[in-house]
Amino acid sequence: MIPALLIRKSIDWVRHNKQFENSNPYSRCEEVVKTCQKLWDELIGISDNSLIELAAITAYWLEFFHTEDPSNDEMQWSDGLKKRASQYDSFEDWQKWFVQSYAKVYKENNIWSGILMTSWAYTHQYELVYTNESWTFSESQSYLPTSEMWRLEPHINLVKDLIKKIWLAEIDLYESQGFIIEEISNLYLGKIEGLGFDNKTIFLSYPPGSNRPKQEIELAKIIADLISPIADDGYRRLDNIIFADDHLDLTSFLAKAKYVLESNRRYHELLFESNEEKALMQLSVEGWLVNEELLTKLK
Repeated sequence: MIPALLIRKSIDWVRHNKQFENSNPYSRCEEVVKTCQKLWDELIGISDNSLIELAAITAYWLEFFHTEDPSNDEMQWSDGLKKRASQYDSFEDWQKWFVQSYAKVYKENNIWSGILMTSWAYTHQYELVYTNESWTFSESQSYLPTSEMWRLEPHINLVKDLIKKIWLAEIDLYESQGFIIEEISNLYLGKIEGLGFDNKTIFLSYPPGSNRPKQEIELAKIIADLISPIADDGYRRLDNIIFADDHLDLTSFLAKAKYVLESNRRYHELLFESNEEKALMQLSVEGWLVNEELLTKLK
């Protein structure tokens, strides 16, 4: 099972379990951590409980601020946290105010840290990212709503396996031209739309004769954009052709996946011979997919 899917399903189960409806968001977060650790041991095996705890807490509070069906207490907590956190330009000042104001209930633990950091990140266009030891703030990313998660869930293993086959074929083609692909495992359990490919950092080294430095291939982001592009409302939504009527159109999916990954490879082939601007222009002339973010940066 993809770790991110286990965590998000655990969150949804706890949030809608009548057993916890009279508790509060903090207590539900505690239950999510316990549920994730239990399911991890049962379904995956030996675990690093500290890493699972950080991943579960991070995902829980991210869902808390993006949920499509907030309960009354979630709305009250969310509104209050957003109102207060937005008043502080500095996270340290927000944290200091909160700790002093809620000294009777506040404790030095990961759940309270998750509440404070996620609320400040949400109101300042950041996102909370964890490692095995700490949290950091990064540029805010689009979110895949839980309703979209459940639409993807029946197809997720097949989609993951097919992309893996396409990617392995791409590695062979890269290496046949002198490129070197290096995959390094990282301490990050990823997001659902990354399909588990964000559990590794992938680097590309250019063939001998190139002065270009090693570059990271953001495969998980490429995959996320492929299956769940960002919609007009700013959230990720499943591709309406690949997942039309909640069925997986294999022909459309395979065609798009190959086109996207082959376009990425062709871009790096062109970069070996020219600069970014010329490579993107030639990529467009040849009919490949052009990365709009790169175009924007060059303008």
